Amino acid sequence: MSAPTRSHRLYILRHAHSSWALPGQRDHHRPLDARGRRQADRLARFIAGKGYRLDVVVCSTAKRASETYDRIRPGLDPGHREESSDALYALGVEAYYDAVRRQGDTEAVLLVGHNPMIEAFTLSLIADGDPAAIDVIRMGFPTCGLAVVEFSGPLSAIAAGTGRLCEFVDPDDLG
Repeated sequence: MSAPTRSHRLYILRHAHSSWALPGQRDHHRPLDARGRRQADRLARFIAGKGYRLDVVVCSTAKRASETYDRIRPGLDPGHREESSDALYALGVEAYYDAVRRQGDTEAVLLVGHNPMIEAFTLSLIADGDPAAIDVIRMGFPTCGLAVVEFSGPLSAIAAGTGRLCEFVDPDDLG
């Protein structure tokens, strides 16, 4: 009898809803607005109930991404490593691939980033999964939306079209 195949999961989170930049304010410094704080708090409760176990969290350095992560952190199992990434804010889809591959043989990584990269990255990964959830992502990855993509091989080797969307959560659909 052969050993069971380990699954590897990538949790892909778009930052929660944010305010518009004030005059003279850099986009990088835009904070969450009241709606975004509510979204992140709902998602934190959902995550706590699911008991997701993460090895690494890679979060964009933009204020709205770090505030989203700060609000969901209490719902996460402690003990994961945290990394900040300017690339998730400033660069394209390949930066998201690099951020995951760089984590080596970890089993579970959470990325906290931005659209349009989050949407393009997630869609590029998915080979199959719930068609309705995939359609939601194609129509525009919602703020504070969370996609859970599973891979049969290590995350260090992820490639386009090798993942299965096993869950998608829109916090605006949570009570």
